[in-house]
Amino acid sequence: MALKNFFTGKSGVKFWVNIVMMVLIIVAVPVGALYMLDSFTHHGEKIEVPNVLGKSLYDAETMLKDRGLVALVVDSMYDKSAPRGSVLEQSPKSGYEVKGGRMVYLTVNLKGEPMAQLPDVVGHGSLREAVALLQSLGFKLTAHKPVLGRPKDLVLGVKQGTRDVHAGETIPRDRPLTLVIGGGEIDSTMYEDEFDVEDDFEDVNIDEDGEDFDIEL
Repeated sequence: MALKNFFTGKSGVKFWVNIVMMVLIIVAVPVGALYMLDSFTHHGEKIEVPNVLGKSLYDAETMLKDRGLVALVVDSMYDKSAPRGSVLEQSPKSGYEVKGGRMVYLTVNLKGEPMAQLPDVVGHGSLREAVALLQSLGFKLTAHKPVLGRPKDLVLGVKQGTRDVHAGETIPRDRPLTLVIGGGEIDSTMYEDEFDVEDDFEDVNIDEDGEDFDIEL
């Protein structure tokens, strides 16, 4: 059908209103979609991330919200030198320019020293297994303390500082532990006399008046 024939006999107001509406819809839909997409993605918008390190979590969330950003706590750790509940790390870092609505990931300081229950590692399994178990639970270890005369690498006890700690006890996780372990059987040759006593005596020459006299050993 020719375009001329399509319009023939269609000169009513209703017809032309419909045509205009169709044109407007065809134009408005893509324009509106582009506008909504720009609004949703914050196209061209740049917001500088503030520095929230050292701030309380509440203050950090407020600062970020005021700039159109969202705070999200993703991790926590313990730092005794920092205020409890304060922000220790942030990502993105301060000064970065991001779009509105961007998540800012925070790591906060625990409000108390992290605690954990000590497992039973004394006299069970190998030293390697005991170390692996303790480290998997987040415990830190110092150099082992060997005790001669006991089976080598047998775990005899656990110390935290100078205090003995025992299985089932809830203790600070970040304070280092020392494993007391067997150092192996004593080698008796280490204690053999390296000299002959009979050949090492001396004449002592002191009497009651301070005079010398001979004593034969």
